[in-house]
Amino acid sequence: MAQNANWMASSVLTLLRSAPWKMGMLRGYRAFTLGNVGYDSDIYYGFEDKEYPDFTFTAGPSFQWFVPLKKLVIFDTYQQLQGAFYAQNKKERAFNYRTHAQVHFLSKKFYGKTALSYDNSRRRFSPELILNIREEQIAWNGLMLWQFSRTGAVAWQLRTARYNYRNAEYEGISLDRELNRREIYADTFLYFQPNPKFRFVLNGQVGFYNFKYPESRTRDSRSYAVLGGLEFTPELSPTGATFQGGFSLGYIYLEPKNPGYQPASDIVGNGSVSITLSRWLSVRGYYARNFSVSIYSALLHYLSTTYGGGLTFRLSDKVSLGNNIILGQTDYPFETEGQATVPTYKFTTLSANIGLKLGKEWSFNFFGSMSQRKILPVERKLNRYFIGFSLSFGQVPGENFLPIPSLI
Repeated sequence: MAQNANWMASSVLTLLRSAPWKMGMLRGYRAFTLGNVGYDSDIYYGFEDKEYPDFTFTAGPSFQWFVPLKKLVIFDTYQQLQGAFYAQNKKERAFNYRTHAQVHFLSKKFYGKTALSYDNSRRRFSPELILNIREEQIAWNGLMLWQFSRTGAVAWQLRTARYNYRNAEYEGISLDRELNRREIYADTFLYFQPNPKFRFVLNGQVGFYNFKYPESRTRDSRSYAVLGGLEFTPELSPTGATFQGGFSLGYIYLEPKNPGYQPASDIVGNGSVSITLSRWLSVRGYYARNFSVSIYSALLHYLSTTYGGGLTFRLSDKVSLGNNIILGQTDYPFETEGQATVPTYKFTTLSANIGLKLGKEWSFNFFGSMSQRKILPVERKLNRYFIGFSLSFGQVPGENFLPIPSLI
């Protein structure tokens, strides 16, 4: 029976040995992606008084390097540079950059990691604000996992991140004064794996939201959460498995430090499961439900729920067809005295794609999507569609290639 710590160590060593670039002790991965090349019917999704259609694409390389510092100590670093291009709306053009540096400590019964990351990206901000806002994030993550028995393991994780919005404004709201903050999460994970094909996970978490500026410190909050789930692990099974992915469900309690706000709580969770029905057909489903920080000071947080699914038809080893539906809703659980009615946002997106494997490392994807965003109670409907393609060469493992789940 496979063991979590030993398998994690083997995963890192496999990435080190499988890298396509080899220069002495240094191992490297590389990729280049030309993404979302196509026509957008409204890049502002109805936020402006009129529609702003445009031709747009993103493009850029990414690299990841591995080097052994000692026999069982591995260092890896990741960099991604991406340019976003808009033909007509030049002010939306941007460069995004992500990087991280990690050190992995490997052994048969222990796995440890310490990681420092930096992300400076302009992206669609949130369900409240679907405009491109630049966000800078500096984060640290520390993890230790101990395999205490043949079927059991325990892990501890500490994460902290600083968010900076650099004087961004929306409808008179200064996003940096409202949202610049530090978030801290402490997690404990308990794993039980009675079978190589799946494992049970219990996750407990304490979180802290500490805002930077005096006028926004009334938003400081704490969170307490517990989550239970099931993860399918076909990589660990000698015969493979029909199910892949995992799901979790739990409860979170949000406690504002300001006595003027009432606490909030709800059911939260996340999951993504793929079921292979035959060699040619697979079905997938996913969901996510959790609290996020709101841009409005009187509301503190919003509860976002997203769910959906789709089918993939494999016509051959090189050609596949897929379709997808995503639905979502955003609600505000917090109330303050005299507060006016707050909006509810609902989303629906339908998409379809054709995927082509052009060679050992080249892949092409042609796709289209139709989306609708409803704002209630005013019954405002905003529609948008996109049609285009993506082309990619190579791949990199990425920042989080090991399966440690988290609540938020």
